[in-house]
Parts: sequence; C-alpha cells; structure tokens
Amino acid sequence: MTRSLKEQLATLDPARRATIEEEADRLHAEYRQKEKQRRTNRPT
Repeated sequence: MTRSLKEQLATLDPARRATIEEEADRLHAEYRQKEKQRRTNRPT
C-alpha cells in the first residue's frame, strides 16, 4: 500500500521534517515570485 507524503513526513525526526518543510516553503515562494514576474513581463 502506498503512503502519502504527509504520512512519510510524520515518521521523520522533527528536526529533519522542519528542514524539509522550510526548503519546500522557500521553493514555493521562489516559484510564486517567478510566476508573478512571468505574468508581468508577458508581451501584450
């Protein structure tokens, strides 16, 4: 049976989990910023 990402994260050491979540948040913010730039720089 497959396990969800939440289930897998729940089994990690809290410090390791925090590190992974911080990196995921950073990457998501970077993605949102690039999407915003892409939308504002779109030729009309």
